[in-house]
Amino acid sequence: SLESTLNSLDSDLTDAVEFAGDIESINDELEPEDSTAFWIAFAVAVTIITLVIVGISLAVTTFVAEPMHIGCLSFFYKNLHEDVQFKEVLSGFGEGYMNRAKTMFFVNIKVALWSLLFVIPGIIKRYEYRMIPYLMAVNPTMSTKEAFAKSKEMMDGQKWKTFIYDLSFFGWEILSVITLGLIGVLYVAPYKYQTDAALFEAL
Repeated sequence: SLESTLNSLDSDLTDAVEFAGDIESINDELEPEDSTAFWIAFAVAVTIITLVIVGISLAVTTFVAEPMHIGCLSFFYKNLHEDVQFKEVLSGFGEGYMNRAKTMFFVNIKVALWSLLFVIPGIIKRYEYRMIPYLMAVNPTMSTKEAFAKSKEMMDGQKWKTFIYDLSFFGWEILSVITLGLIGVLYVAPYKYQTDAALFEAL
């Protein structure tokens, strides 16, 4: 059994060496210009594929995920003071849909660009823009410029306090991970959404 295993390994090693030799011979047969052209074409193809994937992801986030997120925020905000129907989570696709999508697109782009200046500026700006989704939830016709200005005003002097508030959920997040997201879906996420709505109202 040991002898047959060694023979098999020897055969695999021989095949690998022969394959490497074939690749090397093909590479040697290529002219330098052909090799350069190949790698340029490969780089262009990878770049195009990456841009397509990023574009699709951005489109889905802007036109589907963000309106759904705003609908959820609207649900929990209204739930502070009244019984609200579950269909409210789809309200982000109603009045002011394109305005909401546009505003959240600029939020994500600005946060991403600020994050390129190292992580800290991106985090600070994310907290500065923290209330924009809620503003769009309660006032879908608010202009993008007004939403940015109002959120900045509301978060002035509140960023650090909000950061500490977010840290208070760290233990719940760990518990959610331990339970493979079960606690997160059933309790932590709704709890966080509801307290975030109360934070928005307080500010």
